[in-house]
Amino acid sequence: MNTFLRQLAPNRLASTSSPLRKGMLRCFSTIKHKFLVINAVGLDRPGIVSDITKLVVDQGGNVGESQASRLGSHFGLMMLVEIPTEKSEALQNAVKEMKEINTTCYDTGDPNTVQVTPENGYTGEFILRGADNPGIVHKVTQILAKHRLNIDSLKTSEDKSVPYGGVSLFTMSGTATTPLPLSKSFDPDVVRTELEELGDQMNCDITLKDVLDASSSASFYVA
Repeated sequence: MNTFLRQLAPNRLASTSSPLRKGMLRCFSTIKHKFLVINAVGLDRPGIVSDITKLVVDQGGNVGESQASRLGSHFGLMMLVEIPTEKSEALQNAVKEMKEINTTCYDTGDPNTVQVTPENGYTGEFILRGADNPGIVHKVTQILAKHRLNIDSLKTSEDKSVPYGGVSLFTMSGTATTPLPLSKSFDPDVVRTELEELGDQMNCDITLKDVLDASSSASFYVA
């Protein structure tokens, strides 16, 4: 009886685990899977996400990571899907045949595969708030790129109900990183100064806040 209970316990754990754990357990299955990134954009309406995810479920797939947002009158969705290999083509065809929604599907690798990626040598959070100006996003990101900073996340919004100097209030926030080893010429204060000067020119406030990173250290600088 005790042996039976010991054998049953792992099964109970598997059946009540999170979707992520279920995805990990599927690695032991003999069924071959592949991964797709699905992008969908269309006029915002109730049920868009439900319609797309139903197609995934109908083909035996599973939605992993996903992001969605409303932009103007449109709705955009991006999601990572795991699907049995033999069902991949059917799912892609079904997604492409959706009406009033523009969709694209891309093959991608298994996100559970171990990949060696460089550690971040610097992480900073930037915030802009002020008057909306043409090209403002480009000018900010141009400064970040000049200092070899990668943009890991970016979010912008415009509030026309809050006038700022006669124009709409514009906000932008995001995270910028650069990997180890850091160049000796890299200086966050220089980046900060350039962003502040740009803000003065464009009637807005731009800040860059350093995020503490255990891997950040002067000993990691290289010539």
